[in-house]
Amino acid sequence: MFNFAHQFIVMPEESKAIRQLINDIIALRVTIKQFYFQRVKELNLDLTYEMVQVLAVLWRNKEVNQQDIADEVQKSKASVTPLIDNLCKRDLVERIPDPNDRRNNRITLTEKGWDYQKKVEPIQKELYELIVEKSKIKHITELSKQLQNLKKAIE
Repeated sequence: MFNFAHQFIVMPEESKAIRQLINDIIALRVTIKQFYFQRVKELNLDLTYEMVQVLAVLWRNKEVNQQDIADEVQKSKASVTPLIDNLCKRDLVERIPDPNDRRNNRITLTEKGWDYQKKVEPIQKELYELIVEKSKIKHITELSKQLQNLKKAIE
């Protein structure tokens, strides 16, 4: 009888490399989050990184439902609710009843939310410039494809 599991035994050096890759991915995510946090704090915008993520979804899509936001920021719909609540309290977004489904709200930016885009865009531009400065776009594209392949393999 063929033992399928034997084909996928991870060797110690492979295991170490995989652990390092996962640690590096987590560290990069934390570093990006800290980068945004520091720059947003310098601008006195009173936003968390997660709030900036929600705003960025709206800057790209103008008006979306809460589930679409949750999907794009890779969080649960329930965890996005307090983010949207806080953005509403800051008068950056508003909930508009969906005319096609009364149980659903559309989330849209206020004028102040659009104004914040002009303040936050330079932060994103700075981050992108720092990344491109250290790596060629070809390498960035290849790395992105590899990360997408790893994600698909795990799903």
